[in-house]
Amino acid sequence: MKWSVVSPLRVAVVDDHSLIQMALQLRLSREPDFRVVGTFSSSRELIASLARLSVDLLVLDYALGAAELDGLHLIGLIRRRFPSMRVLVASSAETPSVVNLSLAAGAHGFFGKSEDAELLVEAIRRVAQGHVYVSPQLLFRLGELPGTLRRPMVEMHGEQRLLDDPALSPKEREVLRCCLDGMSVSEISRKFMRSMKTISGQKQSAYRKLGVRSDAELFKLQHSLAET
Repeated sequence: MKWSVVSPLRVAVVDDHSLIQMALQLRLSREPDFRVVGTFSSSRELIASLARLSVDLLVLDYALGAAELDGLHLIGLIRRRFPSMRVLVASSAETPSVVNLSLAAGAHGFFGKSEDAELLVEAIRRVAQGHVYVSPQLLFRLGELPGTLRRPMVEMHGEQRLLDDPALSPKEREVLRCCLDGMSVSEISRKFMRSMKTISGQKQSAYRKLGVRSDAELFKLQHSLAET
C-alpha cells in the first residue's frame, strides 16, 4: 500500500510514559505521509478511542501500568476487535520469549526501545506494508527468520504455550512446570535431587527469558496465554 500527504498512514501510539509519547509523535509527524491520530497512556483509553478513530497501525508498548491489561491480552483483544489494524509492539523487554509471545498473540512486528529511533520509521513502514518486522539484532538472538517466528499456538493450553518456548532449556522447562504446579524451590530441589541454589538459578533464568519477575507475573502470563 502507498501513502501520501493526501492519504497518509494513520498511526496511533500507546505508551504510559508521556515523554515517549511526545517523542514518538514529534518524530512520526516529520514523515509527510504519516499522521499521528492519537496518543494514549492506558489500554482503557485506547479501546474507548478506537471506536471513533480510524487507525491503520498501532505502536503499542508491551508493558503498561500495573493496573492495565498485560501486553499479550491487549494484543489479542485488539486483533479480535480490529482485525485489519496492524500492530507494532515497542518494548524495552527485548528477550526472544517476549518477541515470540507477542508475535504469537497477533502482533505484526517488534521494535526494541534500545534500537536507533530512526529505525522505528522503517519498522512502521514494513509492518504497514504487510511484512513482519523484527530488528536484525533480535533476529540474531532468536536464530530465526521473521516468517518463521509466528508459531501455531492457538490450540495449546496456557501452560503448554509457556513450556514450548524455544528459548527455554530442558531443565528450565522442568523447573517451570513444577512452579506452575505450585511447588516451592525446596520441593523442586528434592524432586530432582539438585541443590536449591541450582533450582533457584534455573527458575530465575526461565523467568528472565519469559520477561516475568515473580510467581504472580508468571501465573498472569499463563492466564493471558490461555485466553488469547
